[in-house]
Amino acid sequence: MSEQQAARSPARRKAPVGITSVACSMLALAWCLGAVELVSAVAGPAAVEKETDRDPYEGELARKADIMHGDRWQRAISEFRQWLAVQRVYTPAEVRRIKSDFNARVTGMSSYELEYLLDSLDAKLRLLDTAEARDAKAWLGEYLSAMSDARRAEALRGVPNILDMNAAQLWDEIVRIDRTRAAVRQRQQGVEQRRQVQVDRAGDSRRATASASQAAAAVRRSAPAHSPYRAGGGSPPFSDVPPRRLSISVGPMGAFVGM
Repeated sequence: MSEQQAARSPARRKAPVGITSVACSMLALAWCLGAVELVSAVAGPAAVEKETDRDPYEGELARKADIMHGDRWQRAISEFRQWLAVQRVYTPAEVRRIKSDFNARVTGMSSYELEYLLDSLDAKLRLLDTAEARDAKAWLGEYLSAMSDARRAEALRGVPNILDMNAAQLWDEIVRIDRTRAAVRQRQQGVEQRRQVQVDRAGDSRRATASASQAAAAVRRSAPAHSPYRAGGGSPPFSDVPPRRLSISVGPMGAFVGM
């Protein structure tokens, strides 16, 4: 190109260097954001759905496992197991049923339901460890041990399953047992008092009979014995009959006594 043509052509302007760098950076950033949105649109829903399905379930299991491996749960179960071993209310078959029912309930519970069960179990175990509950348990065991199986089943027919009772209902049951104990004790005291009265009366009768026998024996010992052959031996037993007179006669066979 000649110098004249170069002079006639319009002059090209050069863009500032700073503006060009900023524009390139903005274009690169926009491209990256678009790529991220594209990847999220393709893989995001599946990942979010997987995260939603997995975390709550695994978190629930982990929370429930933490409760069941905790010291409080282990202590409560140990105390409950010990109480079932020494109690006298439920038969061995009923104890096995209670344990099986307890296991089934725990398996189907959420972690929050398990916490509620643990609170209820703690409250009931504290009540069972009171002096009133220990006295009721000791008396009930002694009271039931003297009963036949049929009578025992009749006496315990109204006792509910301990798992179905809350702490207030358990306390009501303890109070009911204590009232039954007081009523039975009162009846026993009445029976013992009546028996003692009979014993005292029988003793008085024996003593009166013995005194009368001793007095009669003393009279017999002091009274003179009657003999028809003894002069002055006393009056005959039947005084309304005239006494016979004795006579001595002599016959061909010799002497004889006549009446």
